Amino acid sequence: MVFDRRKEIETDIQIKEIEKEMSVSEVMNKTVVTLDINTDIPVIAREMVRYNVGSVIITEKEKAMGIITERDLVRDIVTKDKKPSRVHASKIVSTPLVTVKPTTSVIEASEIMLKSDIKRLPVMENGDIMGIVSNTDILMVTPGLSTILKDLIEMNREPLFATGEGEGPEFNSGVCESCGYYSEDLEMVNGRLLCRDCRDVEEDYYD
Repeated sequence: MVFDRRKEIETDIQIKEIEKEMSVSEVMNKTVVTLDINTDIPVIAREMVRYNVGSVIITEKEKAMGIITERDLVRDIVTKDKKPSRVHASKIVSTPLVTVKPTTSVIEASEIMLKSDIKRLPVMENGDIMGIVSNTDILMVTPGLSTILKDLIEMNREPLFATGEGEGPEFNSGVCESCGYYSEDLEMVNGRLLCRDCRDVEEDYYD
């Protein structure tokens, strides 16, 4: 118990230090692609490839109003066997746009991602998009933070394998082993517990 308490205190200190010293402006990707809401999917996909980004900001009347990610393309176009040229951004864009300020701490940004169940946060200042910070950006900023988040994931995963007498393990809710987010809808796919979105991507990959 003494060891656990000591580890808990050390973790709290690490989080406070990171929260105090590091903002999203220090880790965000400054390459931001913006496209109009009437843009069709092939153009969106080409721009993602051209600029090597995983998402594009969608605008309406030159104001940022939503976001489209690679996963949106797979989930809403590929898995549903839709013809990309017949689908516009307006049909799959995720709105409203959840944003943070450049001065927002990485800890606060990660909390917003968890609460909103998103992996990317546009960084805005005075109505302008300054960059995008992803969960991967935050995980990579420091080994200390990566360890903290890994411990939290493992801590949430443990109850998944707790079983009662005469009962088999139930994998209904917990942390997805692909995206790392909590889900109420986990299923075992190829030896891993995956949420619905990650199962869609996995099944499309093996098709």
